[in-house]
This record gives sequence, structure tokens and C-alpha cells, in this order.
Amino acid sequence: MKLNPMRGCALRRPAPGGMILLLTAGAGAAALLAALLSFFIPAGAALLAASGSDSPAGGAPGVGFSRLFSALGFTLLQALLSSLTAMALGVPAAFLTARREFPGRRLLLSLSGIPLCIPPIIIALAFVLFYGRQGYLNTALMRIFRLEEPPVTFLYSLSGVVLAHGLYNFPVVLRTVSRVWERLPASEEEAAALLGASPFRIFRTVTFPHLAGAVLSSSVLVFLYCFFSFVIVLLFGGVGGTTLEVELYLAIRAGFDYRAAGWIAVVETVSALGIVFAYQAIQKKLSEGASGFRNPAKRTGFASRTEKTLAVVFLAAIAVFFLGPLLLVVARSFSFFPGGQYTGRSAASLAAWKTLLFRPAFAPSLFATIGTAAAVALVSAAAGTFFAVWERVSPRRLLSMLPLAPLAVSSVMLGFGWRLLVPRGSVWMLVCAGSALAWPFAWTQIRAAIDRIPPSVMDAALLLSKSPLEAHARVTLPLAAKGILSGAALVFAISAGDATLPLVLSIPKFENLPLMLYRLVGSYRFAEACACAVLLALLSGFVFFLQDSEGFESPGEE
Repeated sequence: MKLNPMRGCALRRPAPGGMILLLTAGAGAAALLAALLSFFIPAGAALLAASGSDSPAGGAPGVGFSRLFSALGFTLLQALLSSLTAMALGVPAAFLTARREFPGRRLLLSLSGIPLCIPPIIIALAFVLFYGRQGYLNTALMRIFRLEEPPVTFLYSLSGVVLAHGLYNFPVVLRTVSRVWERLPASEEEAAALLGASPFRIFRTVTFPHLAGAVLSSSVLVFLYCFFSFVIVLLFGGVGGTTLEVELYLAIRAGFDYRAAGWIAVVETVSALGIVFAYQAIQKKLSEGASGFRNPAKRTGFASRTEKTLAVVFLAAIAVFFLGPLLLVVARSFSFFPGGQYTGRSAASLAAWKTLLFRPAFAPSLFATIGTAAAVALVSAAAGTFFAVWERVSPRRLLSMLPLAPLAVSSVMLGFGWRLLVPRGSVWMLVCAGSALAWPFAWTQIRAAIDRIPPSVMDAALLLSKSPLEAHARVTLPLAAKGILSGAALVFAISAGDATLPLVLSIPKFENLPLMLYRLVGSYRFAEACACAVLLALLSGFVFFLQDSEGFESPGEE
């Protein structure tokens, strides 16, 4: 009997379930492709601007290398000092949350969400109100000690930038180190204590070698965040130096010198790439070194009265100098000063809220914030989900590098690249640029959720499914649904609080809440600015904390 080779190969209409799978996979692939193109093409355009012959507005055709490397030196210095400050605060806090049981432990641990759900512009506003020359700290000290001049004058300086960055980012060190510390077995420390080792020697020779990877990894991540810091440095100004981000912004907006901006982008990206590669290498060693520790050590009470006293002093300092400025923003939004600001005479009032809510631009700004953040979250979650599944189906080393690329490029640089390609900004540019930078944050959440699926479940799914695509669609996605929603919520919070991209893109007739807050601070309308900050923090924080309290992952964190 002669067989027809084409028999059984005729095209068939896909089943409804198969069509849904194809559409889902296609949407994820399209989102990832859009995010990658929205990143690499503008980033390439920004880097190529360094080879331009002159600037479009007739400015200087190049950039002074002495000024450029001076900005690089200041950027590296403030990032290094900020990382050391974050480490000095984060490691003791990690010890308390990992090994001691005390009231407020969960609150201290929850601070890890602040660097992601509280925008930098709110932190800057809080520090100005608290540490500024006419801030509440100086006002209190001048009254207590009868001083004529404010004693705290460090804010508009390198010290102010370092303090703001260090306090703002120490929760990143706290969370990463605490996760490793709580998994370290107590048996080694107990054996060393039985042999007569002092607590300091036990920490130096037994505990810290296990923690070194986590401490270094989180510190490098904080270094990277501070390296690209923009809003805090821009608002404080006059710091005795300038960062590459601020120089890049000024070259774009003030001097229209695109060749100079291109050179700054090249130096910034090359420097950041070295930091990213170092971070990846440290992260790999960290995951290998801590892979054997799974059972967390039991938390105990304070070992001595001295330790308890030190812990109380430390926690009180965190409450006053870190949480204090943030709570002050809330209090200031409900305050009215009959004789003017900083006179000491205040009364409870809703005047700032009424002025803000009845501004003609408020409702459009609120809708713009929610709409653009939701769009960025949707694209980023789809791209991150597709990439996480793609990694499982076809693992390749090159793939693992893609999510790290956005860590080496700043919002200012990517916005500069977009402006070179499309001089007139638009909302869709903001969504594309935001998704290009934010999808790795969604991917880390989704990947962590997928990694928690037992291998036996995936093996069974692959065995009983017609294809890996079907297995992942029917098994992986439902089991990782919480991680997908968590990633989308994280990206929403980050995007809703971002003032940098809208500021750089200069979209005509567009204003979101971060831009409104930036302009209110610039015009010294602090009461309205505080009300706007509270609303923005509630919006970002509420969405962020909808995710699992244990779901926070930094980019690259395993």
C-alpha cells in the first residue's frame, strides 16, 4: 500500500486553547522585542552622538576632558561614600532582623521597600524640610541652644548627598544581608564560642566570611544606584562638584551640546558596565557560597544589657534620622503657618490639600501618572514573563546578560537617545523608555517565582504536554501568577514615582505627579509639595505592598 507523504500534514485550525497559547506567547515576545529595541536603539544613538561634528545649537563641539573626568571623579567618590554609609547602617540592621527577636523587627525589615516605592524626589523634599538651613532640625537646635546661626549646614554639599543616598539605600543592604545571615547555621559560631573565641573574633573569622558576598553584592548595587542618582543631586545643587548625570542633563537641556552629551554618555556607560560585570561575578559567587544553607537559625532575645542598649540607640537613630524626615512630610502637608514658614507657630489645616486637589492640572496629572505607570507595568510584566520562560526552555549565557544591560544605562542617557531619534517627546516614548529600563525588575520577581516551582512538577508537566510551550503556559504561568503580579506592582511603583524620564523627554502638555512635585519644590511651595508627595507615596507604596512581603528581589538577586 502506497502511503501519501502529505497525509496527516494538512493545516488544521488550532484549537481555542492552542490559539490562546499562541496569542499569549506572541504578546510576550512582542513586549520583550519592543523593550529591547526601545533600549538598544536609543542607547546606541546616545553613544554615537560623541562622534558628531558639532552641536545643533551652535555650542562648543566637544566637552572639556578635565571637566568630564572631574565629574566622573565626583560621581565615583559620592557613590563610594554612599555605599559605605549604607553598609555601615545596613549590616547592624541585618544582624538585628536575622538573629534577634524584638518589637518592631518586621517594621525594620519592611523598610527594604522604601528605595523602590518611595521616589527619590520625596526623599529629597524630606531631607530639605528636616536638615535644611531653615529645616526643623536647625530650628529645634537654635531654640534649645539659643543659637543665632543654623548649626547643621551640610545638606547642600557632598556630605548631604552622601547622607541622603546612604540613608535612602541602606535598606537594600539590610534585606540582602539579612536573608543570608538568617540562613547561616549557628553550630559553627557555637563551636567557636566553646573554644573560647570572643564575639568579635567569631564574627570576623566565622560569620563574616559567609556574609562577605552578600555585603559586597548589595554594596555594589547601592553603588550603582548612587552612580546614576539624578534628582537628589539636581535638587540639592551646589555640592562642590557635579555628577555625570547632572552634566549630561545640563548638556542636553541647557547647552544643547549633543556631542558633549555623547561623550558623557560614553564615559558613564563604560564605567557602569565595569560595575555591572563586577556585580554579576559577585552575585554568582554569592549564590554558590550560600547554596548549602537552607534552615534558618532560631532568633533569640538580646544577649546582654549592653547589646540591648546599643540596639535601642541604633533603632532610635534610624527612627529619628531616617523615618523622621518622611513622617515630617506627612505632618507638613496638614500644617498651616500663620506667620510664615519656620516661625514655629503652626496649626492643623487642610489648606495645602485643598489647593492641590483643586488645581486644574491635578486630575490630568493623576490620570497621566496611573495610565503611564500601568502601561509600563503591563509591557514589563509581559516581557519579563516571556524572558523568564525562554530562559527555562533555551538556557544560554548570552540570554542571562540581557537583563543586566539596563543597569548600565541611566534614565537621562536613554531619554537623551530618544530625543536624538524623536526630538518631540510623546507619551508613547515615555512608556517605551520606561519599559526598556524597568522590565528587568519584573523579570527578577517572575524568575524567583518560577524557581520556587518544584522540579518534579515541571518534569511531569513536560512529560504530559505536547510541547514545552504548552507545559509552561498551563503549569508555570498559573503557579508563578503571584510573582507576575508582584513584578507588575513593583514596576508600577517605580514608574509612578519617576520624574527623570518625563523631565528629560520634555513631553509637550504632559505633567505627572512627580513632575508636579518637582515644580512645586522648585517654587518653594512646600505645603502643596508635601501633600503631593504623600499622595504619590500612597499610590506607589500601596501598589508595591500589594505584592508578597517576601517577594522583594533586587535586580540580579538570587
